[in-house]
Amino acid sequence: SRIICTRVATGEIGAIHNAPGPEERFVGLAPVQATRDPASECARVWACTNAGRVLVLNTNSTGALQERLSTASRASIMAMFGVGAGEVWTVRDDGLAEAWRDRSAAPDVGDAALVPERRFSIGSELQLARRAGRAVLLLVRGRELWLAGGRSVWVFDTQRASEPLASVAASALLSTQAPPLALHTVAQLALSAHDAAITCLAADAGVADAGRALVYAGTDAGHVVVWRAKTRERVRTLDVSNGERDVRVTALACVLDRWLWVGLASGRILVLDVAEWTVAKEWTAASSAVTALHVDWTALLTSRACLQVASVHAGGSVFFWDGALLHDRLDRELRRRTPAFAHKREVTVQINSWNIDALKPDVLDSAERGFVARWLGAGGSAPDLLVVGLQEVVDLESKKMTAKSLWRNTTTKAGHARADISKRYGLWRRALEKILQRGGAFAEPYRAVACQNMVGLFVCVFARDDVYRRVRDVEVSQVKTGMGGLHGNKGGIGVRLVFDDTALCFVNAHLAAGESVGNNLARIQHSATIVSSLAFKRPAPVLQPVPIAAPAADLANVALDAFVDGGDGQRYLDHAACFFSGDLNFRLRTSRLQAERCLDAGEVESLLQYDQLLPMISADAPPAFAISPAALPTDLPHTLPTTAESDSSGDEEETRDVGSTGFALSAFHEMPIHFRPTYKYDPDTDRFDTSEKRRTPAWCDRVLFRGQASDQDDHGLITPLAYQRLECRQSDHRPIFATFRVGVKQIDRDARARVLADVHAECGARIASEAAAFARVLWLSRHAPSVDAAAELLAAAGGDLDRALHQLLNV
Repeated sequence: SRIICTRVATGEIGAIHNAPGPEERFVGLAPVQATRDPASECARVWACTNAGRVLVLNTNSTGALQERLSTASRASIMAMFGVGAGEVWTVRDDGLAEAWRDRSAAPDVGDAALVPERRFSIGSELQLARRAGRAVLLLVRGRELWLAGGRSVWVFDTQRASEPLASVAASALLSTQAPPLALHTVAQLALSAHDAAITCLAADAGVADAGRALVYAGTDAGHVVVWRAKTRERVRTLDVSNGERDVRVTALACVLDRWLWVGLASGRILVLDVAEWTVAKEWTAASSAVTALHVDWTALLTSRACLQVASVHAGGSVFFWDGALLHDRLDRELRRRTPAFAHKREVTVQINSWNIDALKPDVLDSAERGFVARWLGAGGSAPDLLVVGLQEVVDLESKKMTAKSLWRNTTTKAGHARADISKRYGLWRRALEKILQRGGAFAEPYRAVACQNMVGLFVCVFARDDVYRRVRDVEVSQVKTGMGGLHGNKGGIGVRLVFDDTALCFVNAHLAAGESVGNNLARIQHSATIVSSLAFKRPAPVLQPVPIAAPAADLANVALDAFVDGGDGQRYLDHAACFFSGDLNFRLRTSRLQAERCLDAGEVESLLQYDQLLPMISADAPPAFAISPAALPTDLPHTLPTTAESDSSGDEEETRDVGSTGFALSAFHEMPIHFRPTYKYDPDTDRFDTSEKRRTPAWCDRVLFRGQASDQDDHGLITPLAYQRLECRQSDHRPIFATFRVGVKQIDRDARARVLADVHAECGARIASEAAAFARVLWLSRHAPSVDAAAELLAAAGGDLDRALHQLLNV
């Protein structure tokens, strides 16, 4: 029942408008597009209420007038659009669409009621759209009207449907009592049975090439369907669900014909680079759904000279974002020039992982004396960083009996249980520190950088004494996935650290157990939950005196150079080098008998073809998968590749997962496995499980890695060295270890400041110039017959918008 008009530049409230009646509320808005002065954009706004009133609001004052529209329809207005200079379209519930000229653009009208310049009907198609889906969506693209409902889309050509009423002198069309012309349907598009219902629409302007302009439709299943606007040909389908369930695309917006902004019901926003069909940026904007995305490109033609995208959320909040991605583009160029201000070094990393089946260190030492020291030192030379991840430090089977008492933390039983668990962690920490501090595994001593536990999980990160001071900004985060996220019997612990000026993150995880399809889906979901939910504190800023204004001001913060992809260290994948290890519990898709036959014949590689994990992660390079929804297996939705990516011409329709290949760890790698399965053994033997369950052998214990590096910057480059298992019969799992070399950088602060100043001066000006040129074409297209005609007029005027506009309007 209230509209608040806020000045974006200052945050000040320009006006507040209340609905006229006590039970009345606003149901639609349409800004009046300015004709000559960009600074007057949105100075007037049309608003309709549920009582059928249309008001014209002044956004700079409380002035509001009730507009009188000469129309025969008594149906309510369902949608309003600002179309062209001073033109507003209304669409009513009965399908009547009318084009009006705002009084600011038609001074000769006086006080008379406004008469529509065009009238047409989409009544029959509107009824079909309502029957097809819960929501009816409308999109105005030039003089085309796109209507969507359910899985169906209708495209109308409003130019061919009716002549301007003012040009038909003495015609019956001038009478509002005459029936409106039925709108000509140019095309009817239908999604397949594998597609979900359409939830939102968007279209680019086609400034660079009108023939390759695109129209986008978001769906209830986390997909974005893409059509060629000119031919109405479906060219591809993008999967932005990241393999998660119940992902819904709720808003779309096109920016500079280069980026597609995608808003999700979860509150997340993705920015897709449509030139390469990759994710340029992704973040959580709010905890509530993104209900709309608005692009404020006209500000590029004002003294503000900026491009902003506003995200509107179901919770009532509105956020403004850098629409030109200026920060990200300058950051990319700065990183490309990294060799000019940073020195590369390499550090060695060793990761040891073992599900110890509730073993105590003293019991293990009495049975296998010195084994822990041999396991830690199995890599040979002393690594710079040593990560030890343990699973099932406590007996998770008996823990189920005490889970409820642990939640009721007031009971004596719960207190004893927690004390016992803490004591168990302390035993293992002291045992590891004793071995590493006294040269039990290596000649050089080590110091603990971080230790953390969570029910059965335990992780310790050590740094060799001579490199300990090169480690900073250590943070720990943990995610519970057991019992629907309520319990930490399953989950992951992440440890973040910065070595010199490169960020590394280590995750010790224990995923869902079991051999069924449902268990595997749970592991996939647990992986996604851990990757998306790990949260770290942003490092304290280290600022350089380089005069850079918002939104690129963060580039002066040297601390953020440790991270990648524009991240600030708060998310797991912000880190240059990521490791994911532990009892991941992925099994084999074959029988126990077949597995034993392969192992008896020494055919480890043959058996690995049945591994659940390997098809879901990267081989030599992160692949670009094209997935056909119809070909997806029921047990692994959106995970397996089926066809290669089509040619960039877009002649073949494809489904492309641009957020990920469907599995949260799909961009991770694993060294080749040349050892026997690590699970499941009878205690104190080398026999595979002979219990009643007779579990199939599997490589449950794994070490995965993901490095970020480019041709110009080796920061985060990971070189795998060794991947082996060791023999110890005290647990039903066998311990493993992996060693790596990781490229790190050390920044020369003064040299970086000089390079950053050059990047800002050179690239910042070019980016601003390109965006302003785009905005001038769009502005001129409000008066020109088409975007192509506007571009030609502007080019003939030497890029001078005032000159082109004067020439066009005078003609």
